[in-house]
Amino acid sequence: MNPATSADAPAPRPGGPPELPPQVALLQLVTAGFAAQAAHVAARLGLADQIAAGVRDTLALAAALGAHPPTLRRFLATLASIGVLRQDGEDHWALTGMGQFLRGDVAGSWRDFARWFGCEAHYAAFGALEHSVLTGESGFARTFGESSWSYMARDRATGLCFDRAMSSKAAASHALILDRYDFSGIDLLADVGGGQGELLCAILARHPAMRGVVFDLPHVVEAAGPRIAAHGLGARLEAVGGDFFAAVPPADAYILTNVLHDWDDARATAILGNCRAAMRPDGRVLIVDFVLRPVNEPDIGRLFDLEMLVLTEGGKERTEADFASVLAAAGLRLDRLVPLGGLSLIEARAA
Repeated sequence: MNPATSADAPAPRPGGPPELPPQVALLQLVTAGFAAQAAHVAARLGLADQIAAGVRDTLALAAALGAHPPTLRRFLATLASIGVLRQDGEDHWALTGMGQFLRGDVAGSWRDFARWFGCEAHYAAFGALEHSVLTGESGFARTFGESSWSYMARDRATGLCFDRAMSSKAAASHALILDRYDFSGIDLLADVGGGQGELLCAILARHPAMRGVVFDLPHVVEAAGPRIAAHGLGARLEAVGGDFFAAVPPADAYILTNVLHDWDDARATAILGNCRAAMRPDGRVLIVDFVLRPVNEPDIGRLFDLEMLVLTEGGKERTEADFASVLAAAGLRLDRLVPLGGLSLIEARAA
């Protein structure tokens, strides 16, 4: 029997549309990668930026992008069907609310994140997911013969794509961090694995008496100087390159945003232990990451757990109990969780 016939159609849910028949829902799940790759291509082309700038009919967009007009029209129609665009007139296109976040010039943009998820290295590594599931080994290492970290340090085009993606991902949580966590009482805050310092720039702008240190690999923080200067924070914010497995700079408090999920428990404990050793006795460690929900609940963090499986060597998303365990091993205790939308901020202090 056809699962989509009216006799089999489920009743509407109270206050919402009817649930899809399970076969149709599974088909949508299986083909979700098509939509993800379409979003990636739109991000790569800068399509949303072109439309925002006023280039909105198919022929003009094709000329601006160097695309084949009939094929581009099919692609635009597909983006409209998944909610990124809407047709506005016979052959004109406009951005939806979702599509606005594929622009590069809006706060909270996901354009660079979409570019990373569909880039060649990431796409190829995820093709080895079966190997990772069967062996527990990194799909990236299986595909490229080296870790993702060494590959991106050597191939700077891929590394830059990753750095920009992580910056955009972090930026999406910055406003929530600033609004929902009280940083008062911190004189010197170190952002461990802090990239180019965007989060610290935002925190220091709101707390004019605070000083900061952004700490990351030397080739990452070398780009932080101009950004710090542009924010007028050269006297209060220092960029320091180093290895957080060896040591971290002294500070009153530490914040680690999307850092610990890259590492297994032993290496996560080593990073946290270095923070514990360097901070003052009444200091604190702040961790921004997914905190996994119970297994049967919908949780995007579970999908990012597969991302960690494929791209890292032992990295993973963690439950609250997992975080409490690695914190305890580093001489810290989990004090509280602050919800940040999909992410959480974990506050820890000396045990």
